[in-house]
Amino acid sequence: MKRLLRFWNEYAARYRGWYLLGILCLVATNVLTVAIPTFVQYAIDALDEGLGFDGALKWALIILVAGLGIIVVRTLSRTLFFNPGRTVEFRVKSSLFDHLLELPQRFFDKTRPGDIISRGTNDANAMRALIGFASLQLFNSVFTLALTLGRMFSMDVVLTLWVAAPLIASGFILRYGIVKMFALFGANLAQTAKLSDKILESYSGVAVMQAYNALPGVHGRFDTENEELLDIGERLLKIRQWILPVVPTVGKLCVVLVLYIGGRMVIEDRLTIGELTAFVAYVNIMVAGLFSFGFLIGATQRGYIALGRIYELIDAPIDRPEAKTTLPPPTAQGHGLRVRDLSFTHHGADRPALSGLDFEVHPGETLGIFGLTGSGKSTLLGLLARIHEPPAGSVTLDGVDIRDVPVRDYWRRVACVGQEAFLFSRSIKENIALADPEGQVDEARLQQAVADAALDVDVGAFPDGLETTVGERGITLSGGQRQRTALARAFYRDFEVLLLDDVMSAVDHATEKRLIEALYRRAAHKTTLVVSHRISVLTKADRILVLDDGRLVAQGQHAELLETAEPYARAWALQQAAERAEALDAAEAAGPGEADDE
Repeated sequence: MKRLLRFWNEYAARYRGWYLLGILCLVATNVLTVAIPTFVQYAIDALDEGLGFDGALKWALIILVAGLGIIVVRTLSRTLFFNPGRTVEFRVKSSLFDHLLELPQRFFDKTRPGDIISRGTNDANAMRALIGFASLQLFNSVFTLALTLGRMFSMDVVLTLWVAAPLIASGFILRYGIVKMFALFGANLAQTAKLSDKILESYSGVAVMQAYNALPGVHGRFDTENEELLDIGERLLKIRQWILPVVPTVGKLCVVLVLYIGGRMVIEDRLTIGELTAFVAYVNIMVAGLFSFGFLIGATQRGYIALGRIYELIDAPIDRPEAKTTLPPPTAQGHGLRVRDLSFTHHGADRPALSGLDFEVHPGETLGIFGLTGSGKSTLLGLLARIHEPPAGSVTLDGVDIRDVPVRDYWRRVACVGQEAFLFSRSIKENIALADPEGQVDEARLQQAVADAALDVDVGAFPDGLETTVGERGITLSGGQRQRTALARAFYRDFEVLLLDDVMSAVDHATEKRLIEALYRRAAHKTTLVVSHRISVLTKADRILVLDDGRLVAQGQHAELLETAEPYARAWALQQAAERAEALDAAEAAGPGEADDE
């Protein structure tokens, strides 16, 4: 009940005027619906009493007018109930979307994307049915049953009790079935979310599945999840098939009772033929009301469960530290960064990704970070970018704990390029000038960013240049082009802190040299951290950190580390040998003549 009250106060209460008018229209609908059998009664009794065609015609015209009135007020009632439901759905989805954008990365680390999508679509639709269809059916069923029973009791109490007894019994049977359905509705929504996640995952990895001929295995796993959803659906269907028809069946029995008992009463002159006809009509109206009540409970149960699942996302804690201060403006040399005893463990991991890191980046300094796969390089940059929140006091910028700074203010000063370049299905230009509203792109800054990211030659080869639309996640671009587009996005920003995570892993050596030159030119008087497994990218750094298994094992300049850090020196030797072999292969492929020219 608290959940429904909260939902009403937060989203639906502002439409109380719509619902009040809708309720009035429902009252009018039911009054006219219950009145029509009475008009039929008067018409039949007029014929039976010998008043002739004219006496019955008057009531026939009244019935016609009442029927037209029902069409009008019934349509209005549905409009007044359903339209707010659509608007509430929009507002709930907007709240959900806004909240998801604020949630930290750890939430998405433990929540399946398909589950989020299912709650924002399937559950939102069920919620809309709760505020629209279910609300309408609630008032409609109550008014129908109350007015119908009242009219029946006014006609004959004994006959009404004969009819009400089996209908009440069928209502208890219906309640039993609905209790069974309640648990299945929850399982249905959860399994739908699971299946949605499986579909989304399969869609994202379709190229891998095709390349490895893994489609049969994927089909098998999909069929397993789909069969589970089918089983839940079949169990729901069985309940509907065996329980829901009870009310209409009992309703037919009640009609028989009315005809038998009421017929005897007509013979005994205790009831007129018109009243008997009206009574049969009232039974059918009452059965329809009870049947609608069954659908009402089903929609309410599904909507209530869905609302709870939606609120689980909306209530997911952002859990960011409270902002206490602001960052000071950078000095002429840039910001100073201090990392002190930094340790971090990812959600669900059984061992820390980083342990006791301690280092300092001086204003204007470019810091290289080297380490083998799994050494914690990307985790470190994620903490410095506040993708993950570092422990309190472990990271300071100009002496200010970055956790004490509003995260949006911090992000405005930081440009971060992740290891996996993510592009949106938009033009290259829109991907680079991502933060600028449409029509406010600085063309000169854009062109400079494209040139510094060594993307100008590639863009010139595209038919539409910077207006070329890339595919899903940038699939129409090569890996190197995606990385350089993401790098151009960072260069386009007016950053004060630059964080680069292995952004040259997919480029050739000629392009790498050009990028290194642009990078270190851009990094002047900026606080810059460059992660790379290619040491050639780091040789010009002011200082280089060497990570191993989440720990800082060495630091110094390139020449120093070749003498003091064995993992670093070994990796450098291997990479130099690979470059020489690559150059030799290129020379042999070029042929003797071309090689001599060179």
